[in-house]
Amino acid sequence: MKAKKMIISDATTLIVLEKQRKLSLLCQLFEKVIIPETVYQELMAGLPTGAVLDTVACIEVETVALSERLANLLIVLDQGEAEAIELAISKQFPLIIDEKKGRKIAQQMGLIITGLAGLLILAVKKEIITALQVEIILNDAIKQGYRLSDSLYQQTIEKIR
Repeated sequence: MKAKKMIISDATTLIVLEKQRKLSLLCQLFEKVIIPETVYQELMAGLPTGAVLDTVACIEVETVALSERLANLLIVLDQGEAEAIELAISKQFPLIIDEKKGRKIAQQMGLIITGLAGLLILAVKKEIITALQVEIILNDAIKQGYRLSDSLYQQTIEKIR
């Protein structure tokens, strides 16, 4: 069953899911995943040649206009993270973000945030994937360089069992 809601996303989780051919999982969780143009560029740069992002129907790309708030975010964050936070604030949608500094700033700005682990837990709760699939996705992501603390890994595994 599809949750009829929208979310904004930074690039990291999208890249991890696409590398494992699991990006469509987001379309089973959300009606629309909106990404800033910069995140789209980061995503395409981070994907293997021939990746099929354009076939993922729920992903929508938006241009983010420069504002004073965005300019301030750009002082401390990379452009993709800053634009994703700006877009989430302006639309009042939750945000998928994994980088520690970006998460902290997004929370300080009052955003509801989640990351790869949170999305995988949600997917298990909605019976879209199994606990075993989550372990495989997380282990593959970590092997490919995704950073996840041991404690968050253990918490995720506990929550899906």
